[in-house]
Amino acid sequence: MMGYKDNYERDAYGIVAFWLQSNLDHGRFFDREISHHELDLARTNQQFVQNMMGIWQKAEAKQSDLGNLINDSQQVISEFRNFLAFGMHKALHCDVIVSTPVALMDHMIREADESKKVLKLMQSGSRQLIADAVLHESTFWLRQMADHLAFLQHYLDPSNYDLQERVRKMTHKFERLFLQANALRTIVRKPRTELLPALNTFRQMVICEAKDLEAFKLELDTLIKQCAVITTAPPDLLEHLAREAHHFWRNLEEGIVA
Repeated sequence: MMGYKDNYERDAYGIVAFWLQSNLDHGRFFDREISHHELDLARTNQQFVQNMMGIWQKAEAKQSDLGNLINDSQQVISEFRNFLAFGMHKALHCDVIVSTPVALMDHMIREADESKKVLKLMQSGSRQLIADAVLHESTFWLRQMADHLAFLQHYLDPSNYDLQERVRKMTHKFERLFLQANALRTIVRKPRTELLPALNTFRQMVICEAKDLEAFKLELDTLIKQCAVITTAPPDLLEHLAREAHHFWRNLEEGIVA
């Protein structure tokens, strides 16, 4: 277990490490839900986990040339993304036995795709306007946050009535925010050379909600580690979810795609 940290360096190496760890976590979580009947699937996934771990360690230690590190990251994430897409295709045809919901596999594929976009943006050296960055980050991450809550509800035992209700309300809140972000993407049209007050108000609201969500995930993480809540969630899942919520609101505060 790598543990939760919200003070990671947000330089180029730190951003590469963030995306590698997110995909690495997905591979580790997926590994726990592959049936023992699917040995080939499990072996292939485990190979991706090992490969991503090796590259992630280099990014964390800043031991590799940044250009080579980005290239290696792009390659392994692209291959992992295609592997997940293959697994989802098999699951949709009922040709594979896994406990991972198809929607969660799609979630992981979208995150791999976003990883590739960010790495490509880093290679180009270009920067987006603040308004474009706010809309991009919001439309991508709000959907991911709503997904996280829906998957969390799936893991919680039905006997957790109060937690189930809290998660349900938060899911609906983030679904509404996602719809609002999509609406703003067409209302605030290009060229977005200024951060309009309406968009900035939305940004501040989302930052507040994402911070609350991060805190909730860490609260639940503590309960899970104390075995104080009945759940089938992997022991480090909430750390993964909290880290992504933190990354999201930090990007909004800084007005960047990272």
